Amino acid sequence: MNKIFLCTTFKLCDNNGYLTTQLSNFFMENNFHIVRLPEESDCIVITTCGFDQGREDESISIVDQYIQKYSGEKKIVVCGCLPKINPDLFDLSKVTLIGSKELEKFDELFDAEIKVNTISGGSLDDNFINSEYGFVDSYYIQICQGCTNNCSYCAIKKTKGYVESKTIAEVINEVERGLQLGFRRFMLLGDDCGSYGADINVDLAQLFSELNKYEIRLLVNYIEPGKFLGLYPNIEPSVFDKIDFMNIPVQAASDRIISLMNRRYDSVRVMAVAKEIKENHPHLYIETHVIFGFPGETREEFAETFKLAGTFDAVIYFYYTDRKGVKSALLPGKVPEDEVKHRIDMIVAHPRFTWKQSDAIPPLVLLGYGPETTEIFKTMQAGAAVQGHMVG
Repeated sequence: MNKIFLCTTFKLCDNNGYLTTQLSNFFMENNFHIVRLPEESDCIVITTCGFDQGREDESISIVDQYIQKYSGEKKIVVCGCLPKINPDLFDLSKVTLIGSKELEKFDELFDAEIKVNTISGGSLDDNFINSEYGFVDSYYIQICQGCTNNCSYCAIKKTKGYVESKTIAEVINEVERGLQLGFRRFMLLGDDCGSYGADINVDLAQLFSELNKYEIRLLVNYIEPGKFLGLYPNIEPSVFDKIDFMNIPVQAASDRIISLMNRRYDSVRVMAVAKEIKENHPHLYIETHVIFGFPGETREEFAETFKLAGTFDAVIYFYYTDRKGVKSALLPGKVPEDEVKHRIDMIVAHPRFTWKQSDAIPPLVLLGYGPETTEIFKTMQAGAAVQGHMVG
């Protein structure tokens, strides 16, 4: 297996872009040849996403196409989140599955001299991430994987598990490597950067203090709001002068829905802290996410989320889908599809709504993943275009 065809099913995820770039570097550093076409390869490696049902369906559809065409002829390896989120989707006689925290299996499978976990995916390859989505001018440092949270809706926990952090010294080594490569902006990447260090008796505030010694710019993706509120008093104010971007995913404005999500924070307090940061550091772009249509969410509770646009530079909406084996799938009060579509109408009608983040001035309201990736959004975009209301 000397010729590798590497692809991803989803280019709108920083973690997936990092993983796929890391694997590309792994193969190249071990003297494998990356080919441009699957028919030229001995082995096909596919990274996947299973964040929600749409991403799962898209991933399995792409994997199935490769299986139908190349099964029995080429080895097919499926990795990323989906193999652990829903392994029953795959016929193990046709594919090899490797989870996001099982990358050492690549070392054995490909008899690698240079081990995959010693290799960085820091300089993201724009073949594996949408250049309008990722910060491709930044050097990515995956400071941790997994988290200490137990959100009721989250399937990613099944693949990533409890937090595993790099030491502060390891992060600093990666910063210095990025500086040598000419980078001045660094993305701190994690499933929850707020969980950073819980396994090694340090925290994100301590890491920030060390990074503050360098003349660099920082971006942070993501910080769970409850963790952020706890860390905030311990973060040196001058650190925020160096941060250009943060994503603090509030997910809901109703404390009742936040509780059903098994998250522990006061949304009003989160907004107050975000507003304070914006007042003192107006250059800092703060983004948040909202999951709408969560089981039991009323239309009034959904409408409360629009007040987030008064605090955050961007509020990105993702509609809820049940995931296999998660607690929220057992909750009553599922929101009907007609009501989900009505709420999408409400989002699109918001005066700050835009289809593309790059096309408008904050504050922005957006639909997550964009109309090009989901059938329900394609329908909405087509309707907006006919009415002459589409932005972008």
